Amino acid sequence: MRIVVFLLFFVNFVFAQHNNTQNAYQFFQNGDYEKAIAIYKDLNKKSLNASHYYPFFTSYFNTNQFLQAEKLALGMYKKFPNSINYLAEAGVCQLKGDQRKKAEKTFLLVYKKMNGNTSQSINISNTFKRYSMYQQALDVYEKAEKLNKKADFSIQKAQLYGVLGKSEEMIATYLELLANNPKKKQQVTINIQKFLNNDGISSKKNYEIVKKKLVKQIQKEGERTDFSEMLIWLFMQNHQFELAFLQAKALDRRVESDGEFLFDIAETFLDNEYYVLAVQAYDVIIQKGFSSLYVSAHINRLYALTSQVHQSNIDLTSIDSDYQSVIKEIGINREAVVLLSNYAHFQAFYLKNLDDAMKTLEQAMTIQNASAFNIAECKLEYADILLLDGRVWESLLYYSQVEKDFKESPIGHKAKFKRAKVAFYQGDFDWAQAQLDVLKASTSKLISNDAMDLSLLITDNLGLDTTDVTMKMFSRAELLVFQKKNKEAIATYDSILSIYKGHVLSDEIYFRKAGIYLEEQKIDAAIEMFSVIINEFSFDILADDALYRLAKIYENQKIDRKKSMDLYERILLEYKGSIFAVEARKRFRNLREEIIKKSVNDSI
Repeated sequence: MRIVVFLLFFVNFVFAQHNNTQNAYQFFQNGDYEKAIAIYKDLNKKSLNASHYYPFFTSYFNTNQFLQAEKLALGMYKKFPNSINYLAEAGVCQLKGDQRKKAEKTFLLVYKKMNGNTSQSINISNTFKRYSMYQQALDVYEKAEKLNKKADFSIQKAQLYGVLGKSEEMIATYLELLANNPKKKQQVTINIQKFLNNDGISSKKNYEIVKKKLVKQIQKEGERTDFSEMLIWLFMQNHQFELAFLQAKALDRRVESDGEFLFDIAETFLDNEYYVLAVQAYDVIIQKGFSSLYVSAHINRLYALTSQVHQSNIDLTSIDSDYQSVIKEIGINREAVVLLSNYAHFQAFYLKNLDDAMKTLEQAMTIQNASAFNIAECKLEYADILLLDGRVWESLLYYSQVEKDFKESPIGHKAKFKRAKVAFYQGDFDWAQAQLDVLKASTSKLISNDAMDLSLLITDNLGLDTTDVTMKMFSRAELLVFQKKNKEAIATYDSILSIYKGHVLSDEIYFRKAGIYLEEQKIDAAIEMFSVIINEFSFDILADDALYRLAKIYENQKIDRKKSMDLYERILLEYKGSIFAVEARKRFRNLREEIIKKSVNDSI
C-alpha cells in the first residue's frame, strides 16, 4: 500500500513539474518574463536544469536583470567548463550592466580558453552575434584561425564584415577564400551577387568595390583564370558588354583556348541584341581555324549579321555571299543542316527568293545521318515558307508532322503553337484557344510565354465584342505581316482604326505598325506610333513596352542619349513593376556614365 501511495505521489510530482515547465515556457514565449522567472526560480532551487537555461537566462536578460543573468551563466559555466559560450554570455551581462572592465577581463578569459576548434568557435561567435556584438564575433574567428592553422572561417568573417559595414574587407575576404579554395567559386559568386544586387537598389559604389578588388587579384592570379572570369562576369552583370568583350579577348589570348569563353559571352550578346559585338566575338573564334566551335561560330555570326539588317544599312548581297562561302567551305553534310536552314530563312524572308529557299531546305532534309531534331527544324522552316507563299494547307501538313513526331518535346510544342497561330490567322479562334491552353504548360518558357500572349490577345479582345468581325480583320492583318505584305497589312490595320474608332485593339495596332516601320527603317514613323501608345494608352499593357522600345530607338538609331535616358527613367518612375525595369535601369546608368565621361573629355 505504501509503495502504491509513493508511486502516486511521485507521478503527481513529475506531472506537476512538467506542467510548470510548460507554463514557464509559455510565459517566456508570450513575453511575460517576470512570471516565467518566478516559475523557473522555483523549478531550479536545488540545481540548474540545462534545458531551462535559455528561456530562464533570456527572461532575466530581457528584463535588464543582468546580475541575475550573469550568475545563471556562470553557474552553467561552472557545471559545463568546456562550454565557454556560457562564460561569453556572462561577459555580455557584465557589459550590459555597466561593468565594462570586468566584461573585458571575461572576454579575454574567453579568448584564452579557446582552442580553435570549429564547433567551439562558431558557438562562441554566434553567442556574440545573438547580442549584436559583431566585432567580438569577428574577433573570435580571427583568434580561432591563429590557434588552428587549418581552420578557415572566411565565409563567416566576410558576412560579419558586411554586417559591420566594412564592404571592402568583406569582398577582399570572399576573394581571398576563392584564391585559397577554387571549389568555393560558386558560393563566393552568389555572395558577391547579393552584394551587387543591394536589395534591388542600384549601387555604383558596390560595383566599384568589387571591380577594384578583382583587378587587384587578377594581378597575382598567375595561371589561374578565376578572377579574370569573375571580372568578365561583373562587366556582363553591369551590361558593360564592350569591357566584357575586351577582357574576354585578353583572357582568350592568355590561355590560348579554342574560344569557349568567348563563344559563351557572344551568345549573351545575341540575347541582348548587341549584334556588332557578337559578330566581333565570333570573328575571333573563326580566325583560330577549325575547331568544335567553328561551324557554330559561323552560324551564329551570320544570324547576328542578319539581325542587324533592320537596324542599319547592311548589304543583303554581302550576307548572301557569306552564307554561300561558308556552305561551300563546310560542305553539304550533317554539320551544315542548321546552317542551311538559317540560309533558307534568309533567302525567303530577306531576299524574297522563295523557290531557292525551298530548294535549300529540300537539300538539307535529304542529308544522311543528320540529327532528327535538326531535320524537324528544317520542316518547320519549310512550313513557314509555304505559309509565306500563301500555301496554308501544305504548311499545316508539315507543322502536323513535327508535332506528331515530337509530341512531348519543345520542338513539338513549337509546331503545335505554329498550328494554333495558323488557326488564329484563319479566324478559328476557339480551336486556336484550345491549343494555346495546352501550350501554356509547356516546359519551354519561350513557347509557354508566346502561347500566353496570343491567348490573352484573343480572350481580352474577342470577349468584349458581340461579333468577331474586328478580330478577324486584325488576324488577317497579322498574316499579311508574316507574309511581308506590309502595305496591305497597314491598310487593314488603318481600316480597323477608322471603322472601329476607340476599339480595344487600337494600342495593339499602333504597336504592330511601329514594328513594321522599324523593319522598313522608317524610324520617325515608328517613333510616332510608339508615342501614340505612350500618350493615349498609358494605362494599357503595352505602354511600358512602347517606352522601352522608343528609348532604344533614341539610344541606337537617333543617338540621342539624353532623350533615351529620360525615357528609361520614365519606365523606372511610372512602371516600377515592368519586366523592362531592370534592363532600363542598367541602360540608364550606362548612358549617364557615357555622358559624364564625354563631358569630362570635352572639358580637357
